[in-house]
Amino acid sequence: MSERGGDSVRVEDADTPEGEGSIRLVGTAHVSERSVREVEEAVEEEQPDVVAVELDDQRFRQMQGETPDDIDPSELLRGSVALQFLAYWVLSYVQARMGERFDIEPGADMKAGVEAARRVGAGVALVDRDIQVTIQRFWSRLSLREKLSMFWQLALASVGVGDEEEVEEFHPDDMTDTDVVSAMMEEFRAFSPTGAEALIDERDAYIAHNLVELREQGYRVVAVVGAGHKAGIEEYLAHPERLPAMETLEGRHEKGFSVLKALFFVVTLAFVAFFVLLGLAALSPDSPISGAAVARVLAAWFVFNGVFAFALAKIAGARWLSATVGGAVAWLTSLNPLLAPGWFAGYVELRYDRVNISDIGQLNELLSDETIPVKELYRRMLGVPLFRLIAVVALTNVGSMIATFAFPFVVLPFLGGPFSDVGELVAAMRAGIAYGFDLVVGAL
Repeated sequence: MSERGGDSVRVEDADTPEGEGSIRLVGTAHVSERSVREVEEAVEEEQPDVVAVELDDQRFRQMQGETPDDIDPSELLRGSVALQFLAYWVLSYVQARMGERFDIEPGADMKAGVEAARRVGAGVALVDRDIQVTIQRFWSRLSLREKLSMFWQLALASVGVGDEEEVEEFHPDDMTDTDVVSAMMEEFRAFSPTGAEALIDERDAYIAHNLVELREQGYRVVAVVGAGHKAGIEEYLAHPERLPAMETLEGRHEKGFSVLKALFFVVTLAFVAFFVLLGLAALSPDSPISGAAVARVLAAWFVFNGVFAFALAKIAGARWLSATVGGAVAWLTSLNPLLAPGWFAGYVELRYDRVNISDIGQLNELLSDETIPVKELYRRMLGVPLFRLIAVVALTNVGSMIATFAFPFVVLPFLGGPFSDVGELVAAMRAGIAYGFDLVVGAL
């Protein structure tokens, strides 16, 4: 429909504008029947050249019933991207549940805007940012605590756990009330100021950029936006000189330092150093450890990592070949922070299945059926390619992580000999350091 082309927003099915452009904002709740009526009335009253809606191309095509694009496997297999899709799915599910509770289709306000535009002969512009870019930028800004808290709260909401009396008293039409929306925005900012920046503020600016451009081109526009965005967009429309550069609102947001990533790198370096020093110690003439003992440790590392990765991959519904591949590479990927066994298992799974955004709708339907026992629900969810792929990637990686962290405390004492005595193990490490130093000095 309408996409950004170069530096401009394109509009389809609109006449050439004449005269001075204008913008009328309609703030809506995405699950409100009253919002649908307000959108229809605004379009009928204004008879605009263009109706701008808070959608991107992907969501628009889904709304039109078109088959969504397949998800890029190279993107989805990255752990952080898989978690972003999980976040997107849970958010989608909560919105769908709200729609069921109040008997209206989520996104009905946007659909009403598109249909009203067609009735009055107006063009349609899609002025929101790509949803995948928004979710990625949102996710990259959350701290680990915020991510865990968000999943916990959304998981509770998805199964209907919470204050039932408060839910029954709530009505979606209230979401278009300025005071209620402001309170909700402040609550979200208190939860995650940086997350609110990506999910709210950046999109305010992105949508405002497109609306300002339509206005400058001379279009009379009715813009249908979520009530939470209305105040921010109005501010930018009144003062377009305050808009940040469009380039700063597009593309991925790369997160800087991460404590969790730093921890994984430290653990990885520790294990690499451990095995290297063991090998050097075994070569040392005065070594307290034999080459056979080092071989036992390496074999135990291979088996321990492989068993955990394989077992959790199977729990996630992986095929035998996928689980075997994930288990077979787990020993190596645990020593390389740039790789993960789940990626390998996931690539094998993708030889059999294709995944796309429509899988989220299937998952929502399954979760909305409260008559399905938990065990059967999990089995059916594993039948949906997107869920099974994410589960295989995630649990294969988790299996390898568990094995890595448990190895020094479970396997080394079990091997006996110098590995069951801290003093002997430290002596072996010292011998390895001394022998390695001698090799370096000799080479110089």
